[in-house]
Amino acid sequence: MPIARDFFDTFNQLNISKNRWVLIGYILNYLRDFHNIPCMDFITYNEDIEVLHSEVEEKLNALLKNNESIFANTDNMLIYNTYIQLIFVFASVINEIQNGPPSLSHLELARCLASEDVILTFNWDTLMDRALSQTTNWDTDNGYLIKPAKVYKDKWIEATDCNAIDYPIIIKLHGSTNWLTSYLRPDGDKLKSIQETSTDNFYIYESTVMPYSTYEGRFMNGYSEYSYGYYPPNLPLVGEVISKGHVLLKTTITTKDMPQGTASSKGLVSMPLIIPPVKHKNYSHFGNLFSQLWNKAEESLVAADRIIIIGYSFPATDTQTDKLFRKALCQRTNMPDIVIIDPLPENISDRFTHDYGINESNVTIHKTHFNQDFDVEALLKS
Repeated sequence: MPIARDFFDTFNQLNISKNRWVLIGYILNYLRDFHNIPCMDFITYNEDIEVLHSEVEEKLNALLKNNESIFANTDNMLIYNTYIQLIFVFASVINEIQNGPPSLSHLELARCLASEDVILTFNWDTLMDRALSQTTNWDTDNGYLIKPAKVYKDKWIEATDCNAIDYPIIIKLHGSTNWLTSYLRPDGDKLKSIQETSTDNFYIYESTVMPYSTYEGRFMNGYSEYSYGYYPPNLPLVGEVISKGHVLLKTTITTKDMPQGTASSKGLVSMPLIIPPVKHKNYSHFGNLFSQLWNKAEESLVAADRIIIIGYSFPATDTQTDKLFRKALCQRTNMPDIVIIDPLPENISDRFTHDYGINESNVTIHKTHFNQDFDVEALLKS
């Protein structure tokens, strides 16, 4: 997966950057109007996506806080639509990279985990999801701790209940590319999904055989399980009821040479349910969904005998994660063992020993990359 400062370079190397259905027009216009970057220069643009997305979100939050309509002027509309397009492009790049054969390193890790293990991830990809589904009884219906409203497996089906879960749970603290919600629209001082059901409800995309219904029928084939083209399937919902005195506007972005979609467009248009890589992450857009996940993550860290950190660098900007670990470790009556797998582990180790009060003797460091050659089985047995 690309790191934040390589994101746009990665995007421009992928075939989706040339696909007319992959919409970047608002992003180009934003860079032109707010950064004086000509649209044609986007091919070499490589700003850190966290910096750009954070900037756009701050402008959007200022509009919401001041109760300004996104339709008040072209700048407001540009800011809102750039924010949405960045989410789609971000998820699309991840979908392209995770498309194909399963990750061997994730498969090896999945094979060695026990049912009582818990996976906390701040990533949006589905590499671990897919690995667990191929090596254990893990499924999307119950494997994310919180049950989705429905799961797409060549059609929308009800998620089933499981009384005895015999596989590890994945807690995705920033959402996932295969988690779907309806479009977000301004509602007072926050964004709110336009579905008529609760904002806590989310939907899961797993796989398809036939083309699914999507925005303007723009279904793209050639994707493996848990991955999809730029447009996810529409939700089996209708939009929320429009209040008296208001009208619903629908826009379709197209050009003369835009290919026509051939699939159905039935249902409510969806978007990836992710907390984007921004400095100030707002989890409240989705009701209590993320508070439940973060509370369970805290419980898991309090109870764990051993905490293994794989490739997470504890960036200073991720204050929510810092609070999570501080709060959880302060509640413990004993000291857990900490295992760090990272080619640059020093700052992570310092965080645990200096900030979280873990004894150095309880910290084990593997100064290496986590890949298919790493001996996971020996690690977990030790």
